[in-house]
Amino acid sequence: MQNATMEAPRRRPLGVSIIAVLVAIQGIFFLILGILALVAVIVAANSAGTTVNGYAITGATVSAIAGVLAGIFLVVGLVSLLFAWGLWTLKRWAFWATVIIEIISLLNSVLAFTQPHANFWSAAVGMIIPIVILVYFFADANVRAAFRT
Repeated sequence: MQNATMEAPRRRPLGVSIIAVLVAIQGIFFLILGILALVAVIVAANSAGTTVNGYAITGATVSAIAGVLAGIFLVVGLVSLLFAWGLWTLKRWAFWATVIIEIISLLNSVLAFTQPHANFWSAAVGMIIPIVILVYFFADANVRAAFRT
């Protein structure tokens, strides 16, 4: 018989639960956007087109753009739900995936300052959540222990 070591059950810290729920809500939001974009594809495919700022846009162009957006939104929604499940079940890969996503989000907010008409407050506020999550993930020993990192 194999000698199996018994591991103590891990407790999910409250902050990780909150982050997992917020990521799941985000995933559901993106899935809804993806479904709405698919509806736009169907509607645009049946339209003759429109004029925007004096430029004619065909229904096929609108349909193609909406199709690409629908695909992106659906993929982001599904990946977000996967990450939420991973955080909820304390998977180590979800910890590191969240760290990577938050670093990318932080870099995106920093790069927003380089835009010609950057909104300082929007970019600054966009940096707060990633910083809070990263500090929480790395500074709280309970989080590190829960994910065994």
